[in-house]
Amino acid sequence: MSCITKSVFSVLLLIACISPAGAWWDPGYVTDISTTNLYGITAALKKEDLELDQAAIIATRRISADRAVVLVGTGGSPWWSGPFGLFLVDPLSGKFIKKIAAVTSIDPRNAMPDIKTAGPGYVTIVHEDVDSGGELARRKYFFNGPSTAPATSQSYKPVKINSITRFNDSLYFTGQQGENGVIIRLGLKNGKPATGDWGMIKNISGENLTPITFSKIERGGLRMYTPSETYAFDGKAWSRTKGADARYFRPEKDPCSRFSTDELMKNNGFLYEKCDKERHTQGDAALVGYEGRCETENPGEYAWLHNSYTGILERHALSANLINISKTPLRRFFVWNSAAGYEAVTGIYDIKGKSCKFYPMPVPGNDILKRYRPDRAAHGCGLNDKLGPFQKLGDRIWFCKNFYGGEGQCGVGAAGFFDIKAKVFEILYSSQTAKWSCSAILAEENTVWMGLQHIGEGSVSSGGLAAVNPATGEAVIHEVPSGISAIQRIGDSIVLGGDEGIYMLNAAGQALFLGPDVDKDGNYQFNFQE
Repeated sequence: MSCITKSVFSVLLLIACISPAGAWWDPGYVTDISTTNLYGITAALKKEDLELDQAAIIATRRISADRAVVLVGTGGSPWWSGPFGLFLVDPLSGKFIKKIAAVTSIDPRNAMPDIKTAGPGYVTIVHEDVDSGGELARRKYFFNGPSTAPATSQSYKPVKINSITRFNDSLYFTGQQGENGVIIRLGLKNGKPATGDWGMIKNISGENLTPITFSKIERGGLRMYTPSETYAFDGKAWSRTKGADARYFRPEKDPCSRFSTDELMKNNGFLYEKCDKERHTQGDAALVGYEGRCETENPGEYAWLHNSYTGILERHALSANLINISKTPLRRFFVWNSAAGYEAVTGIYDIKGKSCKFYPMPVPGNDILKRYRPDRAAHGCGLNDKLGPFQKLGDRIWFCKNFYGGEGQCGVGAAGFFDIKAKVFEILYSSQTAKWSCSAILAEENTVWMGLQHIGEGSVSSGGLAAVNPATGEAVIHEVPSGISAIQRIGDSIVLGGDEGIYMLNAAGQALFLGPDVDKDGNYQFNFQE
């Protein structure tokens, strides 16, 4: 067996993280070095423990042409009991350089360490659940080349970015760190983040932030909304208002819950009729502008729009799925995915005043699956493609597709558009994007950008950033070692919000990690590019 090396350059250079072929629990991933003494690691371990007779390389990351960090486990298969060691080696000569640190599993029965990132002078270790692979904790180790000084380390939580909003001369990112919300501001200068001009907001008025659901510019300022409160920035100071904004969040309690069953049934159900009407109003069918039966492209077949979206879409999500063309007369498009699991109906409703017509998104057949995903076609799978993130650009509603890729299910990933004048869909299939579901989209005249991900059973992994040519459908994949949740253009660069923080794709196609990252003193920092 050969060790699978996952490389990542320093954050000061191109982040070109190759997506791992597997994880430590996959066959062939762990390399047993009990008898080979690869890099001289086995001999170094035995100097510390003469009785040690089993060792295996769990992960390797190259940090320069002649340096790599190696994570080694001892104790025998399945290796998660440890202890573990971090070592610096020369992969060209095969020489041992130094031991960086000993690593102890946070739970020898249920956690396994792995290398998350590494660069000159540092390596970050994550501890993953042995069943799901989910991250339980992480620690960053700092070392100085061949120095014999012990490594220092800091435990920290990454900031997962959810959205990006440009307000005045700054970018504002909403994120989550553990159970708390975070707001990050990056100042802009000459179309790119300004060196040193950033801020990280974890509390307002002395209280921690709750995770932010969405943000928007309105009432002359920047507002960020949660189900329990609102944060507002007027360009000078932040404020917080307790309570949910009723424009975007429904009341938590069912209108009929304040009455007993006996009360509801009295007087021929007068109270029930009254509160049920209130339920209907709170269900927000009026936001859509139509409810009931809709025509389809097939005569005699119909689609339906709900008379209540309670439990289906919250008000802010319902509004976000509407694309308004005109108010008088009413004309809008409603982008829709039902909540019916694998058989979900997906497509676009065209609402005109008191009429409605549904246009279903074309679902790939076995011929498309065989052409673009022959590996899945050979074994068979249940296609479950859905219309995912979308954006209107001119007379087209651009979108990318979502699908579940676990438990015998699959899809054929692609960008596509719905022409609002011709009323037709076009899907731009590509072998580069076919195996990936989509997490975010930015449609531009010459490029459609897609965040790629694989959604499997209990896990989600990143496929990078796709740049799709809207004229040809051809795609180029830029490697980004993090799931992507938001995409925005700033000058010549594409800014990405992801599971690990903020990245920037520059004009040369290089994906750079900006941060936030932790330094050796435990302070958060950003790595700005000149």
